[in-house]
Amino acid sequence: MGEKSEVIAPVFKNKSPLNKGKYMASRPAVRMEVNDIRLTAFRGANPSLVSEIAKVIIRYAH
Repeated sequence: MGEKSEVIAPVFKNKSPLNKGKYMASRPAVRMEVNDIRLTAFRGANPSLVSEIAKVIIRYAH
């Protein structure tokens, strides 16, 4: 017996314009400056990635 597969078409839905407004205004969570090198991390950023980048900036900025 042969297997039958069914192809399902994706359904895309538009987001309502009311929800867009709150995501458009992103505010920085952390700002750091070392020897004219600036790092700005926004809310929702991966904290471990931000800490690793900060370590590299601090290590090589001096």
